[in-house]
Order: sequence, then structure tokens, then C-alpha cells
Amino acid sequence: MSSKSGAAWPVMPGTYQVGDPSGPVAVCALTSERLISPLVALPGVAIAGMVYTANLGITRIIVNVTSNPAIRFLLICGKDSALFKPGQSLVALSEKGVDDKRRIIDAAGYDPVLPSVDPEQVDQFRKQVEVLDWTGEEDLQVLQDRVKSLSDRNPGVFVTGQKQTAMPRKQEEFVSIRPGGQREPLLYDPKGYFVITIEPEQKEILLRHYLPDHTPAHEMRGRGATSMLLGLLREGLVTQLSHAGYLGEELAKAQTALQFGLRYDQDRPLRPREIPAVAEGTKTTASAPPKIPAVPVLTLKQLGETVPGTLVDLFFSVTDLPREQVLGGVFLLPDETGTNQAFPRTSQRLEVEWGPTSKLIMGGADDLVVGALLRVVGKYDQNSLVHGEQLVVLTRVAKVLRQ
Repeated sequence: MSSKSGAAWPVMPGTYQVGDPSGPVAVCALTSERLISPLVALPGVAIAGMVYTANLGITRIIVNVTSNPAIRFLLICGKDSALFKPGQSLVALSEKGVDDKRRIIDAAGYDPVLPSVDPEQVDQFRKQVEVLDWTGEEDLQVLQDRVKSLSDRNPGVFVTGQKQTAMPRKQEEFVSIRPGGQREPLLYDPKGYFVITIEPEQKEILLRHYLPDHTPAHEMRGRGATSMLLGLLREGLVTQLSHAGYLGEELAKAQTALQFGLRYDQDRPLRPREIPAVAEGTKTTASAPPKIPAVPVLTLKQLGETVPGTLVDLFFSVTDLPREQVLGGVFLLPDETGTNQAFPRTSQRLEVEWGPTSKLIMGGADDLVVGALLRVVGKYDQNSLVHGEQLVVLTRVAKVLRQ
């Protein structure tokens, strides 16, 4: 997206989607990601996004908003972060600005400081946009009506009063470094090495420490990567920074495997756990993933011949969220290799409806977002709608191939 002057907009990265750059409304959905797609599609919305922190997050909002003078309103909605309170901090910024240390006056969240924003930019932000505090509101119809009322009273493009166009914005500057480097062999850590496994039944990570001569030394059980790594550092069992980084990565993988029912093998990528064969009439154990009904996976040709009411099994990539508990996206071709790790994309649009009775496998409702890759089992309906009975989240273990 570019402005008339040729400069790209938005000028800073973030968790947002761009709508109509000439629209007067910017939406800050705080931590409620599901609101972004439906709100950014509304007439008059220039941008909609999330914010978690009252420092870097608000900095990005200020810079992106002030670099587009068409934006005249900032609508705050969704759930605020209990720790950082960026919603409350944005309201405080609008009302009182910052002090001489660039701290937002009367902000209640954690560390509401804006060190990389010029005071002039803060002043322009406060003059340019009217901040509407609807923190906590998640009703899309209410928010849609609110956006329309704001768009209807658009005061027009903000004029700074200066002869020149917008002044250059202070950008964050970083020293570029390249990835890679020499890691000391882990066996050379004088404190020894570690073997990490998971125990799905107990929902625990099991970490065993061996001395350099392979003598068993210590054992730790836990469920969180951070607390386990801190425990190792507390006991002085790691002496190399590269070793600590490696352990942090592996423990995080093990934690993810426990949370989403994946297979964990140390030093290997996460993979789906194999589904054991279950005799008819036998109940599955709590640790075994739910069994997918024996329905052939659809090809694109078969999809076109499917009649309403048929139970289907297909792969699906989420591109938008058109309605509450409805996923919009495209049909994916089955993986020809049989590994279910890479799926060719098609242009065939589908919508998947899900609800409280839908079984979510290898993930939860928070994973049903734009960009998700799913295997869907459910009843095919008219207008390319599938009523999802089982949704398997494959986002972390597979990818979509562009054609």
C-alpha cells in the first residue's frame, strides 16, 4: 500500500489488516484478534489491528496513524490486557499526553513509555484523532453501527497547518547482524547433557541430566519450558549460552507437543502423533487423539459432484472470518505424498461453520484464525458450506503450496 507521496503505508509492522487507506476510522481491537477481519472489511475502516503492550505497541499505532492524515478516529474495542492495559493507556495518552520522560501521563499499565516517538508526533496524534473508548465491547453489530456513525461524521483529511507535507517520522534504527555462528559441541559442556521426553498421560515433560561420562545425575519433571529452564540455570547445570538456547528451544517444542497432542522427539521437528487402531466398540483412552471418521478425502472434482447432506473429509486454508463461528477460505488438494504435510492450493472457495459441538483436534478455538490450515470433517451443505463436526488444526505441522 502506498500513499500519494510514494511512501509505503502502514510504515511500521504489526498485527493488523489494512482496509481502505482513505477511510477515517482506525480500529484497535486490543487482544481480541477475531474482531480484526470483520471490522477491517467495513466501509470507512482504514486499518484494524491488535495491541498488547503500552510501549512498543502504542508507538506503532501513533506512527502508523499520524502517517495517514485521512484517519480521524481511533475506536478501541475488545479485551484489554490485564498487565499492560494498552486500551487505558491510549485513552490516557489522548487526554493527557506524555511527560518530559515520554511516559504516558496517568497510564495504569506496565511500562507505558514511548522513547522512540517524538513529542511532535504525540501532539499530532492527539490533535488528529478522536479516541473512542469502547473497551470490552465485542458485539460485531454494535461495533459496525459505531463505525458507520464515525464514518458519517468524517471531518476530512487532517491538516497540520504547515506549508510542507508531513514531517519525516523518526524511525526505529537497528544494527544489522546475521544469523549463525559457531556453537560449542554440547558434549563439551563440563556440566553434562540432557535427554528430553514427554509423558502424554501425565501431561509432563521429563528431563534427565547426565554427566559427561554418561553417569545419570538429575531428573526434572514439569509442564512449562520457562520454569524448567530457569530451574536448570538455578542449579548451575548449564554453562554455555548456546546450550541454554538449545535447551530452551527443545523444552518449548516439548511443551507445544503436550498442549496440541503432537509427537515429540528430541532434535526432530514436531509431527502428528500416530492414531492407533481401535477395535469396534472399544473406547479410546484420554491420551489418544479422536479418531477421524472413515470418509475418503475429497478431490476437487469430487467436491464439485458432492450433493448436500453428504459427510465429507477435506483440507482447508482459512483466508477470512465472514461471520461469527464461520471460517472462509479455499479448498486444498490432498497431499500426493501421503504425509499430509504439504497441500496444493486451489481457487475454490468454501465456508466452514463450527460451534460448541464441533470437536477440535490438535488445537482449540484460538487457532481458528486467518492463516489456519485445517482438516475438516462434516456435512456438506448448499452454497459451498460445510458444517464442521471435527476440525484438525494442521497449521504447525503442514504448509500450503502456492500454485
